[in-house]
Amino acid sequence: MYGQESIFDPFFMALYGGTALLTLVAALYLLLRRSNAIAPDVRSSRVLRRWTAAFFLASALSHLWWFVLGTVWLTDDRLVRNLTAIMLDHLTLVPLVLAVLLAMLQDHRRPVWPWWLMQVPVVVMGAVGIDRHDVFWGYTLPHCWQVAVIAAFVVYYVFAVRRYGRWLLDNFADLDRKEVWQSLVFALALFAAYEVYTTNAGELMREYLAQVLTLVIVGFLVWRVETLEELQNEWEG
Repeated sequence: MYGQESIFDPFFMALYGGTALLTLVAALYLLLRRSNAIAPDVRSSRVLRRWTAAFFLASALSHLWWFVLGTVWLTDDRLVRNLTAIMLDHLTLVPLVLAVLLAMLQDHRRPVWPWWLMQVPVVVMGAVGIDRHDVFWGYTLPHCWQVAVIAAFVVYYVFAVRRYGRWLLDNFADLDRKEVWQSLVFALALFAAYEVYTTNAGELMREYLAQVLTLVIVGFLVWRVETLEELQNEWEG
């Protein structure tokens, strides 16, 4: 919710609020429901359910803090408002979605903390940008850093998915509901959507697109969690 135009559009605000509510409901569903509604015969990964629920909760909270910052607090300082909300998104949504993607690979535990640690420079640069009221420090540099982090993750994830595929072939005769190649496609699509979202300067159509993409992401992840069979549960993410 970058611009004021969206705040005064009742259809957008209805979509915005509905998306936030649906995301919260999806988070509670994954946390509280023990069996799957989509694939009742599949035992889904508890680790994946928790990480996905955490990502959904962060997404719902992101809707909340963008709304509060846009209508209640920092309403007279658009730059500081946007930089504050963006830094909160960087610190929560990005590492959590990376954690979700890593949790889909069950051959061994892959730590999430290095990717969380990579968000520290983003927060520092954002804080400098807020203090100096400087777009270059607050937005341009953090955006470039985040693109580099995401590019590094995509390269890492491509090799991780290939390794995971070989592990499946070596250990399972039946690969149904075990492969995760869709997750790689989803990762690439998700980061393309992230680029669309973060380069939005307040255009109303992009505001609408961001909400539609959020609904697609929620739908895909719920389907992925409930149809991906748990292969081992020796480790916790």
